[in-house]
Amino acid sequence: MTVNRALVALTALLLEPLVVRADVVEIRPLVSEREGIQRIEYRSGENLVGRSTEDAPAGVELKFPGADWKPVRFHAKTEREGVIELGPEKVGALTLRWRLVQKTPSLVERTLEVTAGEALQFTAAFPLDLAIESEASSFSGPVKKRTVFGTERSRPQKELFPVAMAHTSDRVYGVVADAPAYWENRCDVLVSGEPDRRIGILTGDGSDPHPIVIRKFAPGRKDTEDATDEYQYQMSGWQSLAAGETRRYTTWVFASSARTHYDRQVAMHLAVANAKGWNSSGLEAILRNTSLYLLRRNLMRDENDRPRDGKYIFISGMSYGWKQWVSTGIYSALGLDDPEATAEAMRAVFWNRINYEENAQYYLIWAALVRRAGGAVNEPLVARAYEFIRKHEKDGAYIPPPMANAPIPKGFKTYMDLLPYDDDDAPASNQGFHCGALMAAQVLGLPVSEGDIQRAIAAYQRMFNTKLGFMPTSMKQQDILGQDVFYGATLTYAVFGRKVLTDEQVLAHYRTSEKVKSPYGLRVISKADGSLLPGHSGSYVFGGSWFFCDSGNYLLAGVHGLPAAEVDARLIERIKLELVKNPAFNEDINTVTGVPHGNTPYADYSVYVWLRKEIRRRLGQTGPDPVNVAIDARLGVVRDHGGLRLVPSRAERSDHDNSTHRAPRN
Repeated sequence: MTVNRALVALTALLLEPLVVRADVVEIRPLVSEREGIQRIEYRSGENLVGRSTEDAPAGVELKFPGADWKPVRFHAKTEREGVIELGPEKVGALTLRWRLVQKTPSLVERTLEVTAGEALQFTAAFPLDLAIESEASSFSGPVKKRTVFGTERSRPQKELFPVAMAHTSDRVYGVVADAPAYWENRCDVLVSGEPDRRIGILTGDGSDPHPIVIRKFAPGRKDTEDATDEYQYQMSGWQSLAAGETRRYTTWVFASSARTHYDRQVAMHLAVANAKGWNSSGLEAILRNTSLYLLRRNLMRDENDRPRDGKYIFISGMSYGWKQWVSTGIYSALGLDDPEATAEAMRAVFWNRINYEENAQYYLIWAALVRRAGGAVNEPLVARAYEFIRKHEKDGAYIPPPMANAPIPKGFKTYMDLLPYDDDDAPASNQGFHCGALMAAQVLGLPVSEGDIQRAIAAYQRMFNTKLGFMPTSMKQQDILGQDVFYGATLTYAVFGRKVLTDEQVLAHYRTSEKVKSPYGLRVISKADGSLLPGHSGSYVFGGSWFFCDSGNYLLAGVHGLPAAEVDARLIERIKLELVKNPAFNEDINTVTGVPHGNTPYADYSVYVWLRKEIRRRLGQTGPDPVNVAIDARLGVVRDHGGLRLVPSRAERSDHDNSTHRAPRN
C-alpha cells in the first residue's frame, strides 16, 4: 500500500507540469493584406476568436464630432523582432500608427499613437469582433444586452476596471484598457454579446459636455461633499489634441482558462500585471492594479474655474469623485510605485487638504519619502504642515483641531471621520503618524530635536490601557477598543525603521484583539469585549473591519516579536476575507454579516504591497513571501516563463466562487 501511494504521488508530481501547461490559452494576432488593406484577426491555437471586419479591419475605428464612426484602414506594415506596426495612416488632420506586441503567449499589447496636425476633437474605438459563440461580461458580471460602461461616477452604467470579456465554459477572451488617467479620464467599455458578438474599449462616447461637480459646504445646502472647496469640470466624450500633440492609447487582448466569473476577474488582473511587470504574485497584481485604475488626471477646477496643480491624483474609490485625500495619495503612490504619478499626485495636494485630521502628518512622511528618492518637495507647504502639527501639540500629543464646517462638531478628527473626540483629546490613531511626521520633519531639515520625537513617543505609550491590555481609541476614552490605533506606527517603522511602542504593548493589544475579534475581522472600534458600541451597525466607521487596520496590526506585531509564522497566518486569514466575493479589496467588511461595504475596490489598501516588502526587508526575512504563496494557491495562480497565469483546477476557493454560471464550450 505504501509503495502504491508513493507511485501515485510520484506520477502526479511528474504529470503536474503537463497539466499546468495544458491550461495555457494562447491568443495571437495574424495580419493579412487584402485589396491593399491590412487586416488583423486573433487566433487561439487553430480556433478563430476575433474576426477582421469591414467596420474595423485592423481593430480601430474613429469618430469626429458631427460624423459617424468610420474604419481606420491601414495600408503600410512593418514587422521586426516580434513587433507589428501598421501605418502611418492619415485620417483628416490625424496621423495614426497601430503597434502590436506579443507580450506573453496569452497577451497581446496594442497601442494606437495619434498625432494631430491641427487642434481637434475625436474618439477612437478598439473593438474585438468575436468569431465564437460565447457570453459577454464586464468586470462586475454578465451583461445580457449591449451596454457602454463609463469609468466616471456620473455615468448611469459604470465600471472601475475597464475590461470587456467573452467567455465559454472553460476560457475567457478579453480586452482591457490602460488607466483612464492616461486617456484624459475618458475610457468606456463596450460589451455586446449574442448576436452582435462585439466587445471593446472606447476613448470616449462622443457625448456633449456636461458638468461634474463636488460641491463645498454652504449653510442650508444638502448636496455638499467637501467642507471647504468646490471642484468642477465640463466633461465631454471627446479626446482633444492641440496642433502637433501626440497621445498614445494602450489596450491589451488576453486569453485564459476560466470556469467562473471569479476566474475571469482574476484573469484580467493577471493580464494587466503581466503587461506592466508587477507580477511577483496574484496579490501584488490585484493591489497594484487597484492603484492604477484609481489614478485620474487632475482635471477638476476650483470654484473660480482655475486649474489645480498636479497632473494626476489618486481617488479613494469610484463614489468619491475626482478629489484626493493626502492619505489616499501616499498609500496609492506607494502601492503603484510610479515616479511620475507619485510626484504629480503630491503636487496636487493643497493646504485645505492638509489642515485637518492627520493629513499634515501624512504629507510630511510622504515628503520625506520623495526627498529620499531624489525628488523635489514643496518647501513652503512642508513648512506650513510642520507648523500646523507643532501648533496642535501638547506634551508630545497631537490634538487635532475641529475641521471647518464639520457636520459633526467633534467628528472628522481622524481618518475614520465620524467618531467624536473632545477638543482636548488626542486620538491614538493620529499619534503613530505624529511620531513619524516628526522624524520626517527632521529628515527634511526642519527644527526637530530627538527630544521632540521622544516626547511624542512617550505620549503615544501613555495612551495604552495597561489594565485592559489594549490601545484605546484616545487618551480620554480609555475603555473603547480601537483597531485604527497602530497603522501610523506601522508606516513609521516601514519608513524610518523605528519602533514607537513597546513590545509588551503591541503584543498585549494583539492578544486582546484576537480574543474578541469578529468572524469577519477586527472591529475598527468597539467596546472592550469586542461588542458593538451603542447605535453601531458593524459597517464603515461604526464597527466595520478595515483591511489596512487589521493588516497594520499584524505587521506591527511581527515587528514587536510575534513569530513570523503567526503573522503570516493572520494575514492570510484576513486577506481571504477580502477576496470572498471578488478578487478586490473592499472599503470595509460588515462585522455582523460579512458583507463588503462601501467602495470595492478601495485605493488605500494597495500600500500593503509596499509595507509588507519593507517590513520583511527590515526584519531580514528572505525568500518567497509565504502570504503571497498562500493567496496564489487560493486563487489558482501559478508562475511560468510567461508570467502569472490562472489554473482554475488548482484554485482552493471553489466554495467562494462569485458565480457558478456556465457558458457554451468553445
